[in-house]
Order: sequence, then C-alpha cells, then structure tokens
Amino acid sequence: MPDTQWTDVGSVEELKKKSLREVSFGKTTIALTHKDGAFTAISGVCNHVGGPLGEGTLDGDYVVCPWHYWKFHHKTGQGEPGHEQDQVPAYATKVENGRLYIDLSSATKRKKQPHKPHSLARPVLRQAGPIRVVGISTTAMTMEHPRYSTSDAMLGVALEHASSALKLETQCIKLRELNFRP
Repeated sequence: MPDTQWTDVGSVEELKKKSLREVSFGKTTIALTHKDGAFTAISGVCNHVGGPLGEGTLDGDYVVCPWHYWKFHHKTGQGEPGHEQDQVPAYATKVENGRLYIDLSSATKRKKQPHKPHSLARPVLRQAGPIRVVGISTTAMTMEHPRYSTSDAMLGVALEHASSALKLETQCIKLRELNFRP
C-alpha cells in the first residue's frame, strides 16, 4: 500500500454546512458528505458516464448522481441494493485540530458490474459512402424577433469548413424551426 497522502480539505465548521459537495485535488474529484456528524468521501465520478456525484443529492445513505440517478453508498461507494457490484472508490477521512483531511492514497477499487445494453442501442457500423456531418442548433429565439447568435455563427463556420475544405456532406438542424407538440 502506498504511503498515506493526507490532504487538507478545509475547516470542519465550514465544510459541515453542506451535506454533499464536490472537492477536487489535482485530477482527483471527491464527493464529500457530512451526515450524522461524520465526514465520508467517495469518488466524485459516477460509474455510468462520469457524472459529477458531488453535485448530486443525498437519498438516505446514498449519493445520487444528478445525470442519470445512479446511487452509491456515501461510506463504501457501493451501488444501491441490486447493484452492489457497482462501486466507486471510497477514501479515508480524519479530523484534526478543526480541519478535515482525506487520504488520497487510500482509494478502494472501482468496480463496474456488466449491464445489458439499452434496448435501443445498436452497434456502430461504418458503412461505405461519404462522411456526413450534422450540426444541431439549440439557440432559442422566435422567428418574429431574430437576434445574432454567436453559437449559431460558429456552427455555420464549422459546417462551411467541413463542406468546402473537407468535401463532406453537411446539414444544419435548428431546433427552433421545428414544431414540437406535447
């Protein structure tokens, strides 16, 4: 086991004001919890698609990812019941002289349970033919009151470059021009 790497997180009094928060040290992101008078730390990166666990919520003893609602135990990092084989790393914590410390070298192993592919998932197959590029503009505006949009302008520049310089097929879809009904 590597030497301990106790890292000062901050003042206990300040940190306990929030039950869940994200803290980062270099490339390591932590979901820090304060529950029942104690601090615990698990990886801040969700197993599913890397969502920010520290920006999620606490549901009982579980940190809930804000992106797709995967849950991990705030102490052990284990997935919720039925998904215990999914686990994010957990870290040791200690309090000394009113300061909280996390041992970054104490991380447990990340474990990912195999999951069935989504029912709509299909393998990506590159077929013969030209490469096609689609740009999707999500700029919200009304047709009666148009305005200049820098993101639309940059999308247009990128699609023009793909078309003229790279000789690719391009298409721009502007969501504001489509009709959606509930």
